[in-house]
Amino acid sequence: MPAESMLPPPDRPPVQDDHEIEWQLATDDLAPARRWLGAHVSLGGLRIAPLPPQQLHDTYLDTSDWRVLRSGFALRVRRQEGRAEATLKSLCSAQTHVADRREITETLVDGAAAPAQAAGPVGARLREVLAGQPLRALFTVHTLRERFAVRQTEQDDAIGEVALDETRLLGSDQEPLGELRRVEVEVRGGGPPAALAPLVEALQRSCGLTPAPENKFAAGLRATALTPPSKAQCAPAESSADIAVRDGLANQTRNTIATNKSPDT
Repeated sequence: MPAESMLPPPDRPPVQDDHEIEWQLATDDLAPARRWLGAHVSLGGLRIAPLPPQQLHDTYLDTSDWRVLRSGFALRVRRQEGRAEATLKSLCSAQTHVADRREITETLVDGAAAPAQAAGPVGARLREVLAGQPLRALFTVHTLRERFAVRQTEQDDAIGEVALDETRLLGSDQEPLGELRRVEVEVRGGGPPAALAPLVEALQRSCGLTPAPENKFAAGLRATALTPPSKAQCAPAESSADIAVRDGLANQTRNTIATNKSPDT
């Protein structure tokens, strides 16, 4: 497959390191939320508009002795529309009332199956943590996602996104493990979480949604009956691998500037 087909879309850089802030709501039936969103094109100072649906295929991985989890992260490889990316998702939330977790995401060029071989910050951190130990697939998650953009009335850029997720959990041998139905409201574009709170409250009140007791990673671990360490540490703000990648990029930039300087400069 050509390398260019694996590149992220224009609005998504090949490397991201930021915080995912979202409300995760559970339900047995997505139909009420679907109807409610279709009937409410505006709510207070917010506009709601449908987006194209997505099919997401995720695999969660770790070593046999849980090195990724013990470092404070879950490792997910996502394949979508001919692209692949690896994401390290922090296990600890920075807030209690909403999921606020660090995510480091790197595009896997050519759909590389081994995220530890990636050249950027995800690969660097994995090589440091794994120390040569192989990764194994824990379980896979297949999700059909309906999406709605949320914008403030006077702005064009989205400040949030609502996702209606129909999710199937599969074991490492692709045996069915269970299903989840979730409504997720995620902050986008650095928007203020407080601006989305009235929407979350309206969805809960009108559609019978309740805060999800666990995220998809935790649900997958429970469904597979895997037994990771009971106490995994929170991910540090910066590892030696992060520092190495950052310093390497800085050196590359300095070398480029020096090469481009004229002799008279």
